[in-house]
Parts: sequence; C-alpha cells; structure tokens
Amino acid sequence: MDVDVVDRASREGDEIGKRASLDVETGRDAKMGDAGASSRSNSSAATETMRNVDRECGTTAERRGKYRSSETHEEHVNKKIHAAKRRTRSELSVRQGGWAKHGYAYEDADATSRSLKHLHAIERISVKTTTKEEFIERFERTRTPCVITDAMEDWGCYKNDGGRFWSVDTLAERFREVKFKVGTDDDGYPVRLKMKHIQHYVNDPVHMRDDSPMYAFDGSVFDKPETKSLLEDFKIPDWFEEDLFKHVGAKRRPPYRWIVFGPPRSGSSVHVDPLATSAWNALISGRKRWALYPPRSVDKATIKPRGIGLDGESVTWFNKMYPRTTTEEWKRQGLPPPIDVIQHPGEIMFVPDGWWHAVLNLDHTMAVTQNFSTSARFDAVWRITRRARPKMSARWLEKLRRVRPDLAEVADAQPRRSEVSAGEQTSSTSSSSSGSSDTEAEAEDEVMTKERETFERAAGGGGDASTKRTRTGDGLIADLAAEKMRAASKSMDIN
Repeated sequence: MDVDVVDRASREGDEIGKRASLDVETGRDAKMGDAGASSRSNSSAATETMRNVDRECGTTAERRGKYRSSETHEEHVNKKIHAAKRRTRSELSVRQGGWAKHGYAYEDADATSRSLKHLHAIERISVKTTTKEEFIERFERTRTPCVITDAMEDWGCYKNDGGRFWSVDTLAERFREVKFKVGTDDDGYPVRLKMKHIQHYVNDPVHMRDDSPMYAFDGSVFDKPETKSLLEDFKIPDWFEEDLFKHVGAKRRPPYRWIVFGPPRSGSSVHVDPLATSAWNALISGRKRWALYPPRSVDKATIKPRGIGLDGESVTWFNKMYPRTTTEEWKRQGLPPPIDVIQHPGEIMFVPDGWWHAVLNLDHTMAVTQNFSTSARFDAVWRITRRARPKMSARWLEKLRRVRPDLAEVADAQPRRSEVSAGEQTSSTSSSSSGSSDTEAEAEDEVMTKERETFERAAGGGGDASTKRTRTGDGLIADLAAEKMRAASKSMDIN
C-alpha cells in the first residue's frame, strides 16, 4: 500500500474534533535518506539514551527484525525525528542545515535576559498572603497580569520526591511508546513523536543546534486512557477552579488544557488567547521568558508585521521584532514597551484576556497550562463566543439557563453588535494550534483595528462629546490598559 495511504489511515481523533492526528511514526520513508548523517555526532548523553532503549527492546539483531536490515536502531530513531521536522516545517531543509541556519543556539540568551529593563513591572503575589477575592478584584477584573507563588507545593509533578515528578526522562519511563504532539503540518494536522524519540531528540547535541527546536504542546494526553493519569499529578489552582466552558460539554468545547515541554529557544510566538479566555501557566522546571503588551494597545499588523522575516517561531519574533518594541521610535508612536517576565519553577503566570504575549524557553522546561473563563469576565467571553462559535454558544446558553441563570441574564442583555464587541479578539483557534478559518481571520483583522482605535481614544482622550461613551465596563478596562502602558513607559525611563 502507498505510504501516504498508510499515513492517512493512521489518523486518530484530533483534540479539537475537527481533524485527526497524523502519526509521524508512519513517516514517508522516501524522504528520509539523509537521517543517518547527524546520528554519528551524538553525545554520550544521547548514546546512553539509546542504550536504555536497547536494553528495553532487546539485542540489535532482534530489533533489526522490525527495521530495515541495513539500518541501526539509532538511525531509525533519527529517521523518525527528521520526518517530524520535515512535517512541522516543510520550508526548511534538514539535509542542508535549514533548522540551524541562523545560529541562534550559539547566542547567550542569559545575557540578553539579564539586560531586560522592565522585569519589575510585573507583580508577584503569594497564595499564602493573598485571598481569592483580592486576586479577582485586583487582577482578574482589571485584566492585570501577575506571577503567583506558593500554589504548587503539593503537586506531584512538581515535587521531586513522590515518583510523579515530570521531566522528559520520567515521562519517557512512564509513557515510552505514547505519542505526543510536537507540531502541526502544512495542512493543519498534528505531528506526533513517541516519547522515547522525544527523549533522544532533546539529548542529542546535533538536534539541539536547531534555531527553534520542536516543542511538545499536547492537550489530548489528558483524555487518552494510557496518559490520563497525568491529571492526578497536579490540581487546578483554587483561584481558577471556576470553569464556565465546562458547561459547553466535552465534545464541543475548544481545546483548553495542555502539557507543554521543550528545549531552549522553543516557545510560542506573540498572540492573544482565543475567545477572550484568560490563562494560567504553571512552570515545573526550567525558566520561561515572557513579553506582554496591554489590551487594545497594539494591533496585529504592528506587533506581527510582514516583511521583517517573521516565520511564526518564538525565537525569531524575539530576535527580530521584540527589540523594536523597546526603542524610542516605538515609544514616540505611542506604543507600549513590553512588560518583561522571567518565570521560575514553582511559579504560575496569569495572563488575562486580551493581552498580546510571547513566550521563549530559556532552558529545558516542563509546564502545564490552561485557558479558562470565569464570571468576572463572562460578558466579554460571551460576546466573542457568540460571534465566533454561534452554534456552540447557543448550546452553552441553554445549559447556563439551568445551572447559572444569573449569567444567562447577562448574556441576554448583551447587544447583538456594539463598539465593545467590535473591539475584541474573535478567533476561536487555540494559541497552541495553527491556523483559523478565513472568516475568523478576517474578523481578527477588523477586531484589532477597532481595538487600536478604542485604545487611542482611551489613552489620549480624543474625540468630541458625541463620540464619547460612558466609562464603564470595557471602556474602563481600556483606561486601565492605558495606565499600564504609561507605567511601563516610566519604567523604561527609570532604567
């Protein structure tokens, strides 16, 4: 049977339910002839990883029964990794070194991080000294990001003493043959690698020269029988227990929870989370660098411009676009400097809805993250969900009438179309997945333009009395965003 046919036949249900995952384990052999070259440069760490695999799988002779008689097991593993690379970034040549053409692996990321000017702009709060009510009023309602501490002390995945600690090695022990999503191909299908192959990848010095290494970002593992036990290793922080989208139903709700791990220079390029959801990101190991920009302060064309070589990768955005947002020219245009954050193990990053943010891993990192919606921001979530997902929102409203009639009243009171709803992100595509529908993409361009105009009015007080509206609801939020921008600008002056 044709390899492509086998490839298609191996697809399983995607976490969104719209597409099926394409098992990279059945990769196209005809395109993998160059895999053996890089395997000869493996370090002792990678070699030890392969020895562990040898002990589990048996002798070389036994294993060759599974592969071509002319290839070693190590060559077979690298072939799978190269196949995944080709699928996730077809524009790069594995044979000609396209994955390492910029040499980002040789730059000193720590030195760059130490020079950041705006690290003090973020507030760190402890669950031991801050109540849930204080968090909601000070941060969630005002859409103010913060770093939360002391909330992971009893998590099995974070404690390194209970046998449930998460690392690439421990996950490889528990889920050696299980496939994790490491990217998306040109057609939007997830690309997956077995955990034992990911372990080899992150321990191989040749692969770790990649400018933007492959990044595991998988939500389906929490639903699969073989990996569902991961849910037992952490618990949702008390402050984020409310989850209004659960009333949509498991089959209808968009992807919302992921295990996330990857090497240095992997990450997520700048984006706004979908459907006005906020997010928490709990870091188990390593360090993450964040850059955040207030709601309504920039539009997509400004923060992700064309013509400067952006390729959708986090490390590229941080190298090519981020420096522009710290210049005097940027400031003269009335644009906000970034709010910089270095997140450490045991800390939870809270990102409110509407904030543009980009994330870059400084080390080998392991994290769990979730998007959520709560009563405090339900009005915005409802407006956007109704526009982007009308069928889902109709079912949602039916359920809310039974379980949360107070929120159903809020939904009924929302206008069908207003300046407020026009100034919000509508894309229902998760930040971890690629692409969106044409309708949503067009709506996003319109939304970002409206957001920028609204922000300028709030920040500069322009417009006559006939165009001004009562400064309540999201109008007040726009004012608060302007205050955050001015505060960040002052921090630039100080430093």
